[in-house]
Amino acid sequence: MRILISRPDKIGDVTLALHGAKQLKRRLPSVEVFVHVSEYTLSLVSNVKFVDGCVLVTEDLTPYNFDAVVDLMAKNRTARLYIKPRIRIRIGNSARWFSFLYNRTRFIRRSYALMNEAEYNWQLISLLDPSLKNTRLTETLDVHDFKEIVEYTEYKNYYVLMPGATVSAIGWDLKNWIDLAERLADDTDAQVLFLTGPAEKEIAAELRQKTVHKSNIQLRSFDDPKELIGFLKNAKAYVGPSTGITHLASALGLKGVALYPELRSMHPTRWMPFNSSLTVYSLDKNPSALDVYNALHGRYDPRFLPIRRASISAFVVCCNEEKNMVRCLESLKWCDEIVIVDSGSTDRTVEICRQYTDRIFYRKWNGHSEQKQFALDQCRGDWILNIDADEEVSTELKSQILRVLGLPKRRREAIKGYEVCRVVYFLGRWWDHGGWYPEYRMRFFQRRCVRWGGVNPHEKALIDGKTRRLKGAIYHYTYSGIPHQVECLNRHSSNSAKYLYLAGKRTRFANIILNPAFRFFKFYILKRGFREGRAGFVVGCIEACYTFLKYVKLWEIQGRVRTGEVADVSNL
Repeated sequence: MRILISRPDKIGDVTLALHGAKQLKRRLPSVEVFVHVSEYTLSLVSNVKFVDGCVLVTEDLTPYNFDAVVDLMAKNRTARLYIKPRIRIRIGNSARWFSFLYNRTRFIRRSYALMNEAEYNWQLISLLDPSLKNTRLTETLDVHDFKEIVEYTEYKNYYVLMPGATVSAIGWDLKNWIDLAERLADDTDAQVLFLTGPAEKEIAAELRQKTVHKSNIQLRSFDDPKELIGFLKNAKAYVGPSTGITHLASALGLKGVALYPELRSMHPTRWMPFNSSLTVYSLDKNPSALDVYNALHGRYDPRFLPIRRASISAFVVCCNEEKNMVRCLESLKWCDEIVIVDSGSTDRTVEICRQYTDRIFYRKWNGHSEQKQFALDQCRGDWILNIDADEEVSTELKSQILRVLGLPKRRREAIKGYEVCRVVYFLGRWWDHGGWYPEYRMRFFQRRCVRWGGVNPHEKALIDGKTRRLKGAIYHYTYSGIPHQVECLNRHSSNSAKYLYLAGKRTRFANIILNPAFRFFKFYILKRGFREGRAGFVVGCIEACYTFLKYVKLWEIQGRVRTGEVADVSNL
């Protein structure tokens, strides 16, 4: 399959598209990935290993015989280019008025700036193949992805300052750049190198004039991207605004500061480098040269971060979950705190958790509700996110949670908790038509407004106050197959029967007959499990069997207690 990813734009936009192109190539290695580029970015993109070819925006696409195109540019003039070559699959954003030119679409309001541009791009790229559905963007362009790098050998110890002056870059006052350069030049033996290009001609002339008295402050420019990458990758640190060079610096792993405005059209939530190695400071909060200098020396000031929000803790209870933990914890890295409560893992679960947090606790298992209440008590954030080890937070849910955390305090605290939809992956498919879908669970809430309740194993968070539902989903990678499902439901039915008895519940023979039948009817008919085909029927039957086992086992417990065979049900 030959795929064209379209982003004939500037360096920053193209870099944000390359993250998704890399993940596409990793997930589907047999596909050929081409990139539709402008002449300005051709030499950069053609130097990327996972790109099989580049096509200039002025070229005729017909000879290439592309099977699919993903239009990330979302402009009418580019969308029209893909009709004449008769490209079979044309993917684009249905929020645009010309979306009728595409035959696969997703509705995306990028202007809301709820997630990174690279993540928006991946939402479209993932429409290429069913195996990419409900996957998060995790790959990042890095230094190893370039075919050729020309090493910079003039200096070994140097800072790079990029006073960009492009359309998308809101300028930091020139006196701040000069002040920062002089501070760095005065207290280190490093060179301070201003990186300038054609757009910075006037700035370059003024910088040269006002720093002539400092021999270790100099200007450099590069026409060859291979030389530019070599220059950037060995720098001690980097400072720059919202430009393509800043995106490249982050991709190369540089530490430093990126200066962004908080205008919605240029907001760092959307336009900052993906998985940024740079710390973003808000130009709206007027950081001085001293503030940026301190940040370069590890003294970051949270006052200058672009979004000040409430804190969030995520907690996971687990035991022997090494197959799931990386996926789960990777989706939680953005949280301020991750709390793990382990009940005695004998595999690599705890070892994996240590790579993400030092807040790891051991507690002997005595029930889902009790375990989660203990985990909740260890959390220190204002808000709590509860995720199971076999679950993953979607990109959309993460963006919605961060939006809530960034609301003004009065609006934020008016809602005490949010239910989140859980989407199940089972039998090689996403169950997003019926049966298990939609399934809302209370998973995101204010710490001071919740306690754990419910009947084990079906515990739940009990919220004191007003609640709502939140967009986005939790991906639930449930049973590995039907044998695993039957094994788990057998165990859960035993626990449910025990806790129902301890809660004072009793069963009659009518429950054993009628409740399983209603469970099947609810799953298969009322919740439209029939839309999942034969798999829906099979799972509906297994769900009915679970209900049957639960009430049969409760009936058995009642009999054993009545005859005196069991004195303490809690020990079963």
